Amino acid sequence: MAEHEHEFEGHEEELEAPKDSLWRDEHEMEKSANIVYFLTLGIVSGLILREINKKTKFPYSPMILSLGILIGLLQKSLGYLGESASILSKMHPHLIVFVFVPVLLFESAFNCDWYTFKYQMVNILLLAGPGCGWGAILLGGVFKLVLQYDDNDMTWYQAFTLGSVLSATDPVAVVALLKELGASLAFNHLIEGEALLNDGVAMVFFIFFNKFSKAQSGKGEAVTASQVVINFIRNSFVGPLLGLVLGILAALWTKRILGDDIEVTWLTFVFTYLTFYWAEFCFFKTSGLLAVVGLGLFWSAFGKTRIRSSVEHSVHTVWGFVQYSCDTLVFILVGIIVGTQVIDETFIHKSDYIRMIVFYFFMILARFIMILTFWPFLRCCGYPISKSEFIVLVYGGLRGALGLTLSLMVGCDEELPARFRHLSVFYAAGMAALTNLVNGTTCKALVQYLEMIENPVVKKKVYKKYLEELIVNSQDKMRELESDQFYSMADWNQVNQLIGQPKFIEKIEKLETEIKYMVGSNKIAANSSNLYEGLTDQEIFGEVRYRIYRILKGLYYDKFEYGLCEEDSVRLLVESSDIGLDHTKSILNIWDQLYKNFLNFSSVNFFFKVKEIPLVGSFAKEYMIKHLGFVYDVTTTFLSCANEVLHLTDSFPMGKDAVRLVMEEIQREIDKAEGYLGILNDNFPEIVRAIQTKRASHSILTHQRHYLDETQQNGLVDEKEYQLLKKEINTRLVDLENHQFEMILPSFHVLAMEFPIFSGLVSTDLDNIIKSAYEKRFACDEIIYEQGMTCQNIFIISKGNVVDEFEGGSIKKGLGSLITYTNLIGDGTCMSTAKTTADSLLYSLNLKILKELMQKNPEFEFKIYINSIEYLRKMFESQAGPLVNLEIKRLLDFFRTKSKLKKLSQNQKCDFIFGGYLFRGELKDVNNNIYPQYSYIPPQETECLATKDSICLIFDDQVDSLNTQMLKQLDLDPHKDQQIQERYSQIKRTSLQEKKKHH
Repeated sequence: MAEHEHEFEGHEEELEAPKDSLWRDEHEMEKSANIVYFLTLGIVSGLILREINKKTKFPYSPMILSLGILIGLLQKSLGYLGESASILSKMHPHLIVFVFVPVLLFESAFNCDWYTFKYQMVNILLLAGPGCGWGAILLGGVFKLVLQYDDNDMTWYQAFTLGSVLSATDPVAVVALLKELGASLAFNHLIEGEALLNDGVAMVFFIFFNKFSKAQSGKGEAVTASQVVINFIRNSFVGPLLGLVLGILAALWTKRILGDDIEVTWLTFVFTYLTFYWAEFCFFKTSGLLAVVGLGLFWSAFGKTRIRSSVEHSVHTVWGFVQYSCDTLVFILVGIIVGTQVIDETFIHKSDYIRMIVFYFFMILARFIMILTFWPFLRCCGYPISKSEFIVLVYGGLRGALGLTLSLMVGCDEELPARFRHLSVFYAAGMAALTNLVNGTTCKALVQYLEMIENPVVKKKVYKKYLEELIVNSQDKMRELESDQFYSMADWNQVNQLIGQPKFIEKIEKLETEIKYMVGSNKIAANSSNLYEGLTDQEIFGEVRYRIYRILKGLYYDKFEYGLCEEDSVRLLVESSDIGLDHTKSILNIWDQLYKNFLNFSSVNFFFKVKEIPLVGSFAKEYMIKHLGFVYDVTTTFLSCANEVLHLTDSFPMGKDAVRLVMEEIQREIDKAEGYLGILNDNFPEIVRAIQTKRASHSILTHQRHYLDETQQNGLVDEKEYQLLKKEINTRLVDLENHQFEMILPSFHVLAMEFPIFSGLVSTDLDNIIKSAYEKRFACDEIIYEQGMTCQNIFIISKGNVVDEFEGGSIKKGLGSLITYTNLIGDGTCMSTAKTTADSLLYSLNLKILKELMQKNPEFEFKIYINSIEYLRKMFESQAGPLVNLEIKRLLDFFRTKSKLKKLSQNQKCDFIFGGYLFRGELKDVNNNIYPQYSYIPPQETECLATKDSICLIFDDQVDSLNTQMLKQLDLDPHKDQQIQERYSQIKRTSLQEKKKHH
């Protein structure tokens, strides 16, 4: 009867009505909620440990791993949190790979310094490719030959499979430590780059050896040599290639997105996961990890400049958050699995624990042998590594998330023997724990013992100077607060203690002692105000070049941000500076680094000739515009930035002779670039015109966007209007990228109507200019006019190049330039000698008609006068004052916006509160100082008297502010060091006196 009842009950269960399609298991929902709660607590715990890391400098990764191990060990005592941990510890390893690893790999590759990574590429590929395979074989040999595991535990192929699992490095803690200690960027990239690539490579070797082991046991298909080669090529090369292709598609898409932080950020995420899944599952069956690395490296090299500067910060902020979260959760999961493995293991024997400790030391030895094998190549390729770096490279090969994930894949593969599966997880968990807890925490002591981090005297001096400046700035802020009524009762002595001023002074004294010890008391006083005193000439030259390269990088990015150069151009320019920063002991070689990226003119000529051929012609035309546009953009941006640097000669705080010699080097680079630009203008004026039109349009649209953003932030434009205008400007920027430009030279009538100084003229005046003009050709080295001869014409260069020579210097002019404005404001004679440097076509304009136009059109006259200063400040350099050292573009912008032209009669008085410039006549100040024509007038508190009829510019702001602003931006004030030193010495004396009073 009971038996029948039992049958009936089972039958009743079978006949139970199916659940409704909307039914959900409440118990499963509660478990899911607990897991989410647990992961949230994991992030919170990570934040707490991050704060502990800031206070104690104890490495973050070992701390978060230890937390995970502790949770795994105590999971039975943690209630439902322990249950959640138990569920997570049984998470399928593929899920960890699918969710976390693509993000971590992409973020690491995306944020690497591409130039340094590229330069280290050979060394990285050696360690991550053959190095990973050789390491897997060595580790497999340790299992079989040293630890004496027999075939019942693991076969040779299984040993190599486990060796592949343990050959993947994860040096997060070591890289963070090296960055903190100030290790070289090159060495950091070597460690990080090896880990980045060997994650994917280790998985490739893991798959191969795993297939061999299954085939050997009869549970898998036989593997032939051809299959091995084909699979290796598919996994090792097709994956990165797919990442590159998808990176290009994503970059093209991103280029069309303007001002949308969310869309750009999501696009990077979407393509990261699409790349992984398409590579791994859909079409190619290749390595998804290496595909993601390829995608990330493409974005590091080319994609960053595709992201508009307005959204770049948002993209990096979001990726930084995601990377930190994933890294924290992965290490907690690894720790939980390690802890669970320790307390819940039936297939592991006591002897395995002893073997694991032995294996830990042999694993370090195997890595030593692997790196030593490639030592000759590592010393001669990329950035050669030193012996101390070699030791850190061996010791810093930590194991982590990916190795444990691969071991879990072995662990859940039921086709493999149970003993081997559990050994795989056991060793991967043990090595992850030991390397992070032992190597990760002791690596700092090793680095300090080896004295691997160079800390030269100039670095200590810079740090000392920075601390002095910090104290001086703090005291300035304190004086400001003392005068505020709301701080009148503050205890300022206690404030000094609380802001740490005595501690800073102690640090400075310690640095002074160290500097004195390093350079010798006979060479230099420790408290010397000269930062570069005591250095060799070669060191000073290197420091000047270092500053020049860094300043150029900053100027390049500044041009890019304001739309004055394109993303491809700034990438090449910045890379040229990065190359230079590696070779500061050699003379500047900027132009040659840039020039090797350009097509030769014979190739461009070929494209120019075929541009009218059907079908091919449109491609040739587009290519010429694009390539020569890139060439023109790079050349003009370099010239603009290099000339700005050239005007900073007197502002470098180093020895003037050293600065002068290095500035001569940069002048030679400028001359090379100007010569190339002249050839470009001569041979392809039609293309140059199209390029200039596109660049001008792009620059103005970018300016419109910046202006719109500023007005919106200040509340001057309604949100609705702001969004509409922003969309319209962004649409025009996209349309500009696809606009087809005509490559034809304009007639003079068209050129005159577009010429900047003629803008605003009425049509009758413009017609008079055009009617009186005529075309004139000059051969190379032909004189156009000579200094002192009667001037009857001025010229616009339509083709070719002209050099204007005068006593003390010369000025080169090319396509679209007017020569020369000084002939229009002079006494009727030519003030310079002009001759061509190539076959040239010039338009001759009647001088008399232009002078008459100046008399009746004040706006036109003003343009002529301010443009003439480019020549006058060089012709009369001794009278030009601060105008000599200012970059011409900034100076002309200042004149256009901060000055006005004024004509003074004899004996008339005029204020020059902010200074001015005298073109004609003579002025006398209250102290009877006489200012002749072509002189800078310094700021005056009293009026100046015109002793003759005069024409002058009156400034609305001090022109020195331009130089001060530039020096402040570049931190190049030559008097700053001395002023800071004097102020600090005074503060230090006061502090010591207060200290004595207190005692």
